[in-house]
Amino acid sequence: MEQLFRFSKKRPYQSDMVNDIYDAVSRGNDILINAPTGIGKTDASIGAVLSYALHNNKTVFFLTPKISQHKIAIDSLRGIKQKFKLDFKYADIVGKQNMCINEKVNSIEGESFYSACEHLIKNSKCPFFSKVKLFKPEDDATMLDAADLGHNSVFEESYNQGMCAYEVSAKLAKNADVIVAGYSHLLNPYLKQAFLKKIAHSLDDSILIWDEAHNVLNAANSYFSVTLSTNGILRAMRELQSIGNAMDLGYLKFALDSLAKKKLEKLDEAFVAKDELPPDILQNANAIISQLENAALEYIEQSKAKRSATMHIAKFLNEWIQQGESTASIISRFGSSVKLSLTCLYPERAIPIFGEAHANVFMSATLLPLKMYSDLFGLEDAKLKSYGSPFPSSNKLAIIDADITTKYQERSVEQYKRIAEKIIRIKDSTPGNIAVFFPSFAVLDSTFRYMHDSDIYIQRREMKNIAVESIIKEFQKSDNSMLFGVMGGSLSEGIDYENNSIKGIVIVGIPLTKPDLELNARIEYINRRFSGKGSEYAYTIPAIIRAIQAAGRAVRSENDKAVIVLMDRRYKWSMYKSIVSNSIPVSEPIDYIGEIKRFWRMQGVK
Repeated sequence: MEQLFRFSKKRPYQSDMVNDIYDAVSRGNDILINAPTGIGKTDASIGAVLSYALHNNKTVFFLTPKISQHKIAIDSLRGIKQKFKLDFKYADIVGKQNMCINEKVNSIEGESFYSACEHLIKNSKCPFFSKVKLFKPEDDATMLDAADLGHNSVFEESYNQGMCAYEVSAKLAKNADVIVAGYSHLLNPYLKQAFLKKIAHSLDDSILIWDEAHNVLNAANSYFSVTLSTNGILRAMRELQSIGNAMDLGYLKFALDSLAKKKLEKLDEAFVAKDELPPDILQNANAIISQLENAALEYIEQSKAKRSATMHIAKFLNEWIQQGESTASIISRFGSSVKLSLTCLYPERAIPIFGEAHANVFMSATLLPLKMYSDLFGLEDAKLKSYGSPFPSSNKLAIIDADITTKYQERSVEQYKRIAEKIIRIKDSTPGNIAVFFPSFAVLDSTFRYMHDSDIYIQRREMKNIAVESIIKEFQKSDNSMLFGVMGGSLSEGIDYENNSIKGIVIVGIPLTKPDLELNARIEYINRRFSGKGSEYAYTIPAIIRAIQAAGRAVRSENDKAVIVLMDRRYKWSMYKSIVSNSIPVSEPIDYIGEIKRFWRMQGVK
């Protein structure tokens, strides 16, 4: 059978990946793939799966964690369609809020938006939704052309025709052979069934491609995690007062304050059992939730607010009554407020979706170790495949600096000064920009105060997306600057720094999660569920993966060249080093500054 692939030839290892995926899905098997950046995972997976699906009446879902990752999937599908002159259909769907053109609700945020949207539709007050009822995709050539270009074009054409772009996308998806969508459309059990019903597809005849699959579990956990605070309750009380609603939430604030007094007399945080909320709240939870949701919608409509604390309380109570043993309930203080957090330790309510599909393809540049992910995904019989880098090994130099550690017990002014001095020496030996990624803002700030280079772009706590984008843009314009960020943050994952704008990356320390009740609860739960693997699966390996993700920002194409320095002696430890070496072959030269200078001379740069 002819393989569908949009380019004239495949990259090294890409042919193996295509063949392995095709073999797996044709047998109805799941496959987990660890493949480095640059191998062309999107084209390989779409080409292989589509080659099988079109001849076997299967639907393909390409699922991503970020909207920005939709474009390459659409480009691949369009390229295949044009090259082979095929008439298969595909649809690109993003979240409803991102496709909304109704100015009455499209500025509302979070759960409040979805409730407000549903309220308008239920009461026939959204003209854009109503107009879609008459829309027939097969009769609208302009919209079909827009669909081939992706969700932005569908949005623009829907706006021009005065129709709800999300509903238009859903209608396009009904007849689609391939659907590009976000994780939440299928991974979130609160949305899955309604979404599948809307687009008239089922999972048993579908193949699911999970892009950036190392994000799957964290995304799923987030659907079941929510926080309630006394400050939030006070905001909700003011909202209710502003609309003349007599509902009293004082009892809920009193319950949290009483729990804090009982639990936090000598502790910073403590576990709370499900039945420790007052019985009348639990017994009447469904009625309370309904009243809160109605009041929140009334508040949003009257005040034109973008969000509602009242709606957030409804969400919290709904999750509270559904929590199981995979949820940790933790109370703590911050400032004058009390916070009660519901944290999902393992997404047992989301995981079953993998077994419902004909086959799953999970792929990432950091799906390591593969056996861990097959365990966590509940796919013991899945095929596990790892591939080498298509780029010349001579393009990259990776070094461990065992003279430094950011281990908490060894942090000191002298250590931060030494880190700063080493960064400066690495910068002086590198012909271009370098990026330095730290395990935390505390270590970043402590190191920065000893830097004397003024040309440093710095990631700050709670920095808005627009500020992050501005930093990246300005940094890439430079050819002799430094970028300081944290591992696991918006500068170290999911970002392509164009035109080899980073010539060196310094990974300072290991971004281990700060031990607290939540981490301890997650380790204990994973220990019980996966035969004592809690510390490894929930603590150590995720930290190493964040470091590898950050280290991968430099070499993104066959022409990129870079030096990577892993600055912590723990990278020499066997478990850390074995995982890192699967992605980044490392060395430990005595004089690594001299080695960096030699590397650049070998590249023809003095």
